[in-house]
Amino acid sequence: MKNKLVWLFRYVHHFGFFNGLKLFFQIWVLKTEVLELKDYGEIYLRRNSSDTGIFNQIFIEREYNIKFSFEPKFIIDAGANIGLTSLFFSKKFPLATIVALEPEVENFKILKINTKNCLKVISVNNALWSKDGVISLVKSPSYDSHNVSESNNSSDAVCSITISSLLNTYNISRIDILKMDIEGAEKEIFSSDVQNWLPKVKVLVIELHDRYKSGCSMSLFQALSGFDYSMSIKGELLIFEFNNH
Repeated sequence: MKNKLVWLFRYVHHFGFFNGLKLFFQIWVLKTEVLELKDYGEIYLRRNSSDTGIFNQIFIEREYNIKFSFEPKFIIDAGANIGLTSLFFSKKFPLATIVALEPEVENFKILKINTKNCLKVISVNNALWSKDGVISLVKSPSYDSHNVSESNNSSDAVCSITISSLLNTYNISRIDILKMDIEGAEKEIFSSDVQNWLPKVKVLVIELHDRYKSGCSMSLFQALSGFDYSMSIKGELLIFEFNNH
C-alpha cells in the first residue's frame, strides 16, 4: 500500500492532480491497455507484462530526460521495445529523425501503434548486432529481456543490422544520440571493429546487461579506451558524451 501511495504522488507530481490520479487509477487499478497521455496521444500498454514498468521508467522516473548542449538531429533507439523511449525523444527533440530498432515481433507491433503519429520515427524490425545477417532471438515471457545469439535455428530467426549499415542506409555522417538497451548484445557489438562507426557518435546512452551476459562492461570500456569522453550516470543508464566531435 505504501508503495502505491508513493507512485500515486509521483503520477500527480508529473501529470497534475486530475490527470495523474486518472492515469494512476487506469494503470494500477483498472490495468487499462489504451491510455490518453497529454502531449503524446494514445499509448498502448499490455496487461501482465513489463510495459507498465517501462512506462514508469520513461514518463515518471524520466530516465531519458537528459540535458544536452546541442539539438540532436539523428537518433538511433536500439532496443526500442514498445516505442516509449522513441515517443519521449520525439517530443523532446522534435527536429530529430529517430530510427527505432526492435527485433521481437509482438513488441514491434505495439511500437508501430505507439509511434503511428510520429512522422519522424522510423520503425525497423531488426536486431542491432556486430554483423548483418540472421541471428536467433531467445524470447522472454515478459517481453522485456529477449537475448540474441548467433544460431541458424529458423524458428526464432530475426534479421540483424550493424550501426555502419544504418549509417549507410540513411546516408548519415553522425549519430547525435545512440541509445542502446539491447539485453547483452552490446558485448558482441563493442567487441567488433568499432572504428567504422563509434567516431561518428556524439552521445552514447547505454544500459549494460552483465546480469544476462558476462563481459558486457569490459567490452564497452575496452572499446572506449581510445576515446576522449565525459561520463555520467542516470538511473540504470551510462551516458557518454564524446569530446572530439
